This record gives sequence, C-alpha cells and structure tokens, in this order.
Amino acid sequence: MIEKERILKITKKRISFFLIFVLMFVVTEIGRRVYRPYIYANNIFDFWIADTIGNLTGTITIVFFDFAIVNPTHNAGRIFLAVITIGLIVYEFVQYFSPRSVLDWRDIIATLIGGAISLGIYELLCRQHKEETS
Repeated sequence: MIEKERILKITKKRISFFLIFVLMFVVTEIGRRVYRPYIYANNIFDFWIADTIGNLTGTITIVFFDFAIVNPTHNAGRIFLAVITIGLIVYEFVQYFSPRSVLDWRDIIATLIGGAISLGIYELLCRQHKEETS
C-alpha cells in the first residue's frame, strides 16, 4: 500500500496535499484559540461549530498531513482516508473510558463531515492530476 518510490517523489498533487494540510492546520488553530473563546465569551449559538471545529477541520488536517507524507495512489488514498476517519471515530469512543469520560456525538458527526469533505477534495485533486493517479 505504501510504495517507497512514491514517498520520495515530489509532485504537484503532493504539494497540494501539503498546502491543504498547512491551511487546515492554521484554520483549526484559529478556530480553537480565537473563534471558540469568542463564541463562548459572547454566549453565541453557532450550531455547535465552536464545540466541534477541532474535529471537523482537524480531520481534514490529519488526512492531508498523512497524504503529504505517504503520497498514496488513488485507491490507496481512499483506503487511507477511510481508515483515518474510522480511527478518529474509534478514538472518540475510547475517550468515554478516560478520566474525563467524554463522548460527544456531535464530534463524531463533525469527524464524518470532515472525512466527507476530505474525500471530495481528494477526488477533485485526483481528477485535476490524472497523470499522477494509478
């Protein structure tokens, strides 16, 4: 699934993966450190976006970070994306057994939405860079 020669190959698609990772990392951190405190401090109802922004944008961040490292083939990327999304959902369930005992169904939904958005972006990139898919 992970091919050594693909890990060493720099392509436009791989650069796109990295740029999406960086952008989403910045968006995630702004959301967590600026947006969330502002929403909480002003008691604004934002349909739970402030509560779930880490899962929504964090999922996209993790997916494209992994893609930037591994540079998967088209089909392998789909598998990676599914495994990452499912892994994040499993992690959410495992948190229930932590000392804080937190399990938020909204975070699970946000993770699924983040996975779906990641899939859409991934498919668009694969179409745009057809010569690089296999």
